[in-house]
Amino acid sequence: MSNFAQRTLTAIIGGALMIGVILLGREFLLILLCFASVVGFYELTGAFGVRSQKSMGLMEAIGITGTLLWYALLELRALSVVPEEKFGLCGLCLIILVFMGHMSVYVLTYPRYDATRTIASFVSFIYCPVMLSFVYMIRSMEMGHVLVWLVFICSWVCDTCAYLVGIKFGRHKMSPKLSPKKSIEGAIGGIAGSVITGCIYGTFLLGPLVSMEKWQLILIMAVICICGSLISMVGDLAASAIKRNHDIKDYGNLLPGHGGIMDRFDSVIFVAPLVYMLCVFL
Repeated sequence: MSNFAQRTLTAIIGGALMIGVILLGREFLLILLCFASVVGFYELTGAFGVRSQKSMGLMEAIGITGTLLWYALLELRALSVVPEEKFGLCGLCLIILVFMGHMSVYVLTYPRYDATRTIASFVSFIYCPVMLSFVYMIRSMEMGHVLVWLVFICSWVCDTCAYLVGIKFGRHKMSPKLSPKKSIEGAIGGIAGSVITGCIYGTFLLGPLVSMEKWQLILIMAVICICGSLISMVGDLAASAIKRNHDIKDYGNLLPGHGGIMDRFDSVIFVAPLVYMLCVFL
């Protein structure tokens, strides 16, 4: 099977799985995102060289433990066990404890880990598990079952449209040193495709659920999709930059034709927190 065929088949299966999980309910989404976060964290620490061997070390054990506790805290918040007004403080405390755990391993096992790998491991915890969890936080919001799709409209729809427009009309390189195949024309096409899809989606599916003028809703959808599409490209290029810095082709091999979790969710990781913020304020 060719690489393109593998990518297409994986994308179809993965997309169908994501749709099914979101429709089934937030508990199923929690399990899927927690699994993806653990794998993504492990891929990132491998790329950063945190582990010198294939087996998991203490530094990664702290990060994975923190990931499981983070998602447990999110579920407790959704169940109202942790009050909404205390969630921010609890979340901040957990992040600080994970940082302290990393620094404790650093000093207690010195010189097994250097400062760079210690910080890289902690950043990996924020980068994948914490940022990706905003997909679940959106799903847990009022009308979250409708709003959560904006994350994928701003990332995967944008990526697909950018790819198709770039192949047909791409002439000017967007970032020739970092990603030679990406073009300015493709980026514009990706943003346009995301905005059009988002506005249509918002008008017909979100419109009946909110009490505002149609033009206001379309304007909000356009703002969310423009901002989300732009940051999705940053997320894509950021993941590529890390791979180039550390001379690796893919983060993993879990997804045939795509690589690892970080290769497939690189843009989603950046889009989810921004869409959550925009949904809260807009």
